[in-house]
Amino acid sequence: MEGMRQHHVAKWLALTGLLVMACGGLFYAVSISHGGWGLIGAGAGLALVLLAALAARESVAVFFGKRSARLGMGSGVAILAALALVMFLGALGSRHHVRWDLSQGTMHTLSPQTVKILKGLKEPVKAYAFFKDTQAGRMQAEQELAKYSYASRLFTYRFVSPDQEPGLAKAMKVRNYGTVVLVSGGREERVQLPEEQALTNALIRLGKKDKKRIYFLTGHGEPSLDGVGKEDFTSLRKAIEASNYEVKSLMLVTSSQIPPDAAVVILAGPQKAMMPQEIERLSAYWDQGGSLLMLLDPGSDGGLKKWLAQKSVDLGNDLVIDQASRLAGLSPLAPLASQYGFHDITKMMSGTFCFFPQARSVSLAAKLPEGFKGEVLVKTSPDSWATDYGSFLSWYKAQMDNLKQGKGEGQRVELEPKEGDRKGPIGLGVALDKEGKAPAGQAGDRAPNTSRLVVIGDADFANNEFLDLAGNHDLVMNSVSWLAADEDLVAIRAKKRTSQPLLLQPVQDRLLFWIPLVVWPVILAVVGAAVIFRRRRGR
Repeated sequence: MEGMRQHHVAKWLALTGLLVMACGGLFYAVSISHGGWGLIGAGAGLALVLLAALAARESVAVFFGKRSARLGMGSGVAILAALALVMFLGALGSRHHVRWDLSQGTMHTLSPQTVKILKGLKEPVKAYAFFKDTQAGRMQAEQELAKYSYASRLFTYRFVSPDQEPGLAKAMKVRNYGTVVLVSGGREERVQLPEEQALTNALIRLGKKDKKRIYFLTGHGEPSLDGVGKEDFTSLRKAIEASNYEVKSLMLVTSSQIPPDAAVVILAGPQKAMMPQEIERLSAYWDQGGSLLMLLDPGSDGGLKKWLAQKSVDLGNDLVIDQASRLAGLSPLAPLASQYGFHDITKMMSGTFCFFPQARSVSLAAKLPEGFKGEVLVKTSPDSWATDYGSFLSWYKAQMDNLKQGKGEGQRVELEPKEGDRKGPIGLGVALDKEGKAPAGQAGDRAPNTSRLVVIGDADFANNEFLDLAGNHDLVMNSVSWLAADEDLVAIRAKKRTSQPLLLQPVQDRLLFWIPLVVWPVILAVVGAAVIFRRRRGR
């Protein structure tokens, strides 16, 4: 009687243990952030099964002593091994799956900049996407977030319906459908348009607790940072702010020094020369470990030509002309550049090109001073040349006057290199750095602290009209990131999607119809009929 009671208890313990094991395994499979509880449940169930086997050990021993039990146990072990292999392969595939992007231009692959930032995540990032179930754009948002999740295990996402979870939407201050909120380390960033550029910028802002300050010098006729004109730098300012920098204007003539919290100082498109005391303050800042970005148009060097020469930077009094620009439908006065030096700013720009509406040559001395390191960032094609700026303007103006007066009507001004012109490739920008002592309160993380300088012989390429064309955006933003000692942000920006229609020739169109819809079905039907006929004949 006592044995029957033990056998009955052991049976129920075993059934309970199996049920707990199944529930624990299921919870582990579906849970994202609390899978450990599922493993604990599975372990508890296994303990109950072992306890049941211990309680009914005599019955278990008798059962396994039978030949049928041994044969059944062998089959059971084989089945369990097969199930374990399937589960192992499933878990391995879910955690270490591999994707291949075979689209043109790898449009479904994140840009190198984004991948670099995702691999550098120090804390988990959770994205909450507030979309209706049938909302337009939800599928595209999910595809984009899935790419981020694939690139980093620390990035996870969840779609939330604001109508079904209004409390969560209110807590995260979400007012519009289609908003994505990134949460990490108690900080939040919102994205209204869940595209790669916006999501990556939000990740950058999440990863930085303090904003570095970028100062634009004013007072020398520079274009506005807030204007809507083509020549203004509003788009550049917004791009810098989107990378988690704080942008300020600085009139150096009324300041005793450049603020010590300046991560980068930018002089873009000055029309007037700087005063001697301004140059002294600029030089003192750079000598103490500061970073400068100078965008200097032809014919206007801001009074800095001599100062740059002391730093082994040669700023040409010339204009670069490039016949290769005609092939791209541009004026030869807008040189193209696709040759880049091996530098952090340009090392990932291979395969892209920049163009400059009007540019002057910028080069480095053959021998740099001790402690200096420099690189020519970008060069024009071999079909280019550099000519004297003043002489060219006088000649070009005379040619245009002749055309307006009817001389040579129907013709165009032909540009050819003259004697004394410098043949291409021509350098249009350089980067220079030297070891230095950082001033007190200097923003920046580089060690050892260095002075950094980037000079580009054109400012128009970064204005509202031309910033987002070709690789211009990458060149100027990579320069800012390098100067601010944020090398991890230097890479190609998010790709823009382009339409890729499938165009078929008439013959290809007919083949596409006849082969899959007519030829193959007929072949299969004939083969099937032949097989049936042969079998019946054999009988």
